[in-house]
Amino acid sequence: MKRAFRGRIMTASSGGEGLRYLDDGILVLGEDGRIEAVEPWTGPPNGVLVRDVRPWLLVPGFVDAHLHYPQTRVIGSATGPLLPWLERTVFPEEARFLDERHASAVAAELTQRLAAAGTTTAVLYSSSNPTATRVLFEALARSGHRAFAGLTLMDQHCPDPLRVDADHALAACAELVRAYHGHDRGRLSFVITPRFAPTCSRALLEGAGRLAQDHGLFVQTHVAENPDECRAALAVHPFAKDYLDIYDRTGLLGERTLLAHAIHLSPDEWDRIRDRGARIAHCADSNFFLGSGRMRLADARARAIPVALGTDVAAGRTFDVRRMMSSTYDNAMCLGDPITPEDLFRLGTLGGAEALGIARETGSLEAGKDADFCVIELAAYVQEPNDVLARIVFSSDTTPVRETYVRGKRVVGG
Repeated sequence: MKRAFRGRIMTASSGGEGLRYLDDGILVLGEDGRIEAVEPWTGPPNGVLVRDVRPWLLVPGFVDAHLHYPQTRVIGSATGPLLPWLERTVFPEEARFLDERHASAVAAELTQRLAAAGTTTAVLYSSSNPTATRVLFEALARSGHRAFAGLTLMDQHCPDPLRVDADHALAACAELVRAYHGHDRGRLSFVITPRFAPTCSRALLEGAGRLAQDHGLFVQTHVAENPDECRAALAVHPFAKDYLDIYDRTGLLGERTLLAHAIHLSPDEWDRIRDRGARIAHCADSNFFLGSGRMRLADARARAIPVALGTDVAAGRTFDVRRMMSSTYDNAMCLGDPITPEDLFRLGTLGGAEALGIARETGSLEAGKDADFCVIELAAYVQEPNDVLARIVFSSDTTPVRETYVRGKRVVGG
């Protein structure tokens, strides 16, 4: 029997339209896990089991475009700035993922935390260990999340337990591509994942670029997060004229490249990001926490560069993409470039899906898309659409996620 949910509904819409809000609507799920209809309530459809969740709200599942699976348990470790934080907190924790039991326990915890936050799509860094990366993919396959994930590539300037030489790392990537890329009707994707330029040799970067090209894979990496990192990158790769040029010259900058942070970039680098068709993962909370600086979202928006939001767990202090909307607002206000709640909501849902090239499948509540959505608690006295939107974007503590669904399957709540 088909199922449906009756409640308030808010979603971004494809085609550049504004948000759609239904004070009393119905979300009908097909038996294939896709959305069949999103309409105003006019009565129960024939042959459909309707669950009434009013006055609560139905919204698309959130898109987290940047976070680190092996950092799940070190949220809140204030040992920054970036490079000392990696040495003191992150690298010792990531070394623990050589233990498959530890990796399995954290992978289960990760998927639960994603679901609890209403996140249905995530872009993830694994550790540099191929077994831990396989464990991550298996956990994601069980949970049903749509995910991009990759083996973190590091072959220099990192602790020995985390270092994997280029040949072995690229061979492991190729094996993981064969095993998981496109799994479950395309809900799992392998993404080429150089950690960042300082920890990758030119040979590794060039090999990663060839692998991405050969298999049509996304690339994710960090760029220009911290001034010391920028100097280290150019010291390691003196062939490049600037940080972005490292990725450009090694075949890693293109239409399927997702660059995280992008704080300390020149106008020329921003122009090259636009010209190459790359996109940005904006991680405002972690930028604040590590004192890295403030990315000018306006620089990307002025060039029509696609932008998604990332929690950047664990430098980011929460799995909640809605908190990233709020942090993005704060960041923009500090820079004198205000952004509307409507635009923030879109960035965390459909905008994120657009940046990842998956907007035909997810990111909004529209017929034909996967039924990836969550149910948010909302007081009956919150009536006006602008007030509803403000509660979603700025008040996640008072409007918690109560249920999360991936392809119509409940993964948390109920």
